[in-house]
Amino acid sequence: MTHPRHSFLLVLALIMLLAACGGTASSAAPAATAAALVKGEFVGDAGHLAGIGLSTNGRQVVAYLCNGSYHRVTLSQWFEGPVTSKGIDITNAHGAHLVATMSARVITGTVTLKDGRSSSFTARLVPNPSMGWGLFRSEQTFSGVRYLGGWIFNPRKFASAPAGSRATLTAAVVPRMIGPEPEGGRGGVIDEQTGALIVSPPLDKANPFRVTVPNVGTFVLTQCLQAQC
Repeated sequence: MTHPRHSFLLVLALIMLLAACGGTASSAAPAATAAALVKGEFVGDAGHLAGIGLSTNGRQVVAYLCNGSYHRVTLSQWFEGPVTSKGIDITNAHGAHLVATMSARVITGTVTLKDGRSSSFTARLVPNPSMGWGLFRSEQTFSGVRYLGGWIFNPRKFASAPAGSRATLTAAVVPRMIGPEPEGGRGGVIDEQTGALIVSPPLDKANPFRVTVPNVGTFVLTQCLQAQC
């Protein structure tokens, strides 16, 4: 026979247990949903300063600023670093500063060089990077000297080119282009020993993933895809 006091204590314990379970369930907040990461390849212009290309996986970003053309190159800056909840805020080894906010289709920001020159930029998502649009990089060593090359291929440059121009005809035949501008993008090579900039000649028509710089060597291009290149 169960003692009445024991029955009372058992019932009280059950009530307390049910109350505790009910309280936990009612106070539990739904798990927060993580914001979608911005991933992809972005190209655009930093005003009159240069062309810009960015490649991101949502956590890291590789960016390149360059004004290289057939005739000259005076600006070539690489940026690599993290992407935070606030966007991009990177100062590279040469004192250039890039700050930007990101959305699924557009990256907007400002780049400021060590000499004080500054420009805002807008870079838009490349819808079909498999066609050879976006940011390309090449690191090579020749005669003990390290070189770093970069090319930015922007499909909108071709969309705005006059119909029947050499640029649009090349785009129709070789989707990955022979650059730099006006043939496909902005590019240049840095001599990392001296810091000298080398104008990028046209890419190889037979192999649009390489370029030969006279008296230096041949650079093989690697496309940047989600911050890997």
